[in-house]
Amino acid sequence: MTENTTNKLDFDIIQTRALDERPELDPHPFVDTKQSMTHTVKDEFNEFLQFRFKPTRDLVVLFVSYITVITTLFVAFQVVTTANVALNFILYGPVTLSFLGIFVPVLYNSYLQKRPFSATGITRKYWIQSLIIGVVMGIITFQGTLATITLPPFSQLSPLVLMALSVGLFEAVFFRGWIQLTLERSFGAIPAILIAPAFYSLYHIGYGMTLEEMWFLYILGISFAVAFRVTKNILVLWPFYTWIGGLYTNISEGLIIPFEASYGFINILVWTIVILAFLYYKMKNQWTE
Repeated sequence: MTENTTNKLDFDIIQTRALDERPELDPHPFVDTKQSMTHTVKDEFNEFLQFRFKPTRDLVVLFVSYITVITTLFVAFQVVTTANVALNFILYGPVTLSFLGIFVPVLYNSYLQKRPFSATGITRKYWIQSLIIGVVMGIITFQGTLATITLPPFSQLSPLVLMALSVGLFEAVFFRGWIQLTLERSFGAIPAILIAPAFYSLYHIGYGMTLEEMWFLYILGISFAVAFRVTKNILVLWPFYTWIGGLYTNISEGLIIPFEASYGFINILVWTIVILAFLYYKMKNQWTE
């Protein structure tokens, strides 16, 4: 074995140890490694059972972003109200659902902290399994909710469906991909599953919900957190699962919004997905060069 070969092996060993301790330093964060290919079910289970206490500045950013989201929602629905349709929609849709709820967490994790998109639950890993679980859970939820009521006409149903899809994407990224995974990095998977739903429940203060309603949402949030943790991929929850319950609630409560709102929510969905795709490939190419 030559001296150059020995030095290369020593360097590889040092690099591997460094990445084990701080995986965010991986210059190829989007590329599957041999280590990930040999990651067994046992390893995943052992990781799930681990408890830790490693608070970081991520928690500060998390709390600030969370308070900002709640405040903006409260202003949109309790101060501005739907009486001012344009301002209410701007604060609710583009500002809260897209910018504060999705782009801020993604940009913080992937641009500032140089983590892969999977750090916010956006990943191709286990995407088929995630979609299958999401479809199955969506069918079960549909049978117990929307299938039991009479749906409104298309002109009323369309904006409600598109709003539910928009909110569902926001909640999947913000509460599961951002809050739950950030808490898991600091405290472990089980504490994150128990704590993240409290964030999810309490954020509904912005909608003016009661404590009794928020307790129900906490229990519901645990089921979402567990489902998400199976693959740590938001495709488990969206676009086939969680939004169905929200749509059922809105229809049951007789919520009616103008059909024209459909165009606004379509724009939110399309532009959010397009910008996410652009950021993903831009950062992927940048970090793998």
